[in-house]
This record gives sequence, structure tokens and C-alpha cells, in this order.
Amino acid sequence: MIFKSAVSKLNKYVYLGSIILLLLLTIPALFDDNYTALFVISSIHLLLILLLIWTYKSTFYKIENTDLHWKSGPFKGKIDVTKINNIEYHKGIFVPTIWKPALSHIGLIITYNKYDDIYISPEKQQEFIATLQRLNPNITFKNTPYVE
Repeated sequence: MIFKSAVSKLNKYVYLGSIILLLLLTIPALFDDNYTALFVISSIHLLLILLLIWTYKSTFYKIENTDLHWKSGPFKGKIDVTKINNIEYHKGIFVPTIWKPALSHIGLIITYNKYDDIYISPEKQQEFIATLQRLNPNITFKNTPYVE
């Protein structure tokens, strides 16, 4: 089962603003007589823009057998659902995890193994949580509005 990442308005503005900023930073190189500088700067900015678009378009989570696969642009990983200990609902811009393959500031912090955690933001959180709960009924939930 595949779950797309939810996208917050703030994140849409940040991505769009970053792309516009990179395009604007390329403009001064257009007026320089040095074509090497233009090539280097526009190449770097184009690669960064493509990375932003790739990340924006390809962030999703897939539950297959007992594994949770996540992908966000060039980054991907796999978590054994039976190793998930805790799921915490999180709402806020600052997230206390290292891995954040998410496009929204409203999501879930999943703690697995002993000390590993990841922040994700599936569009259909209630359905996502129910699927994980079926695979691993031992998961504890904190601040999650979808579980009693």
C-alpha cells in the first residue's frame, strides 16, 4: 500500500521560494562576459532546482509485507514494522529527528529499534496508522488523535 506525503502550504512556499531565489541568483551571471561563470553557476542552480523538484514530487511511503519503505528524492530507506516501538503525532516546524522525509509540518515521529527515529507525513495518517497497527499491535501511540 502506497501513501503519498502530505504537503503543507508553508512547504509549498518554501520550495517555490527556493526555486525563485536560485533563478534570481543566476541573473547576475547573465550580464558577465565570462561564459564559464555563467555555465558553472547555472549548472549548479539547475541541479539544485532539479533536486528540489525531485524531492517534492517523489516523497512517499510504502508498506509492503512487514516493511515500511520511504523515499524522498534520492534518499530512501526501509524499516521493519515489527521493530517499531512508538509513534508520536507531531505538529510544528522544528522536528527532533535526523531523518525527515516529509513535506508537511504535521506528521508522525516513528521510533524503531532501540534509538532510531524518523519523521514522516503520510496524507492519510489514520489509514497509515491502522495499517501499521494491524502489522504490529505492540506499537504505543503518543498524542495521536487517531488512536484511543
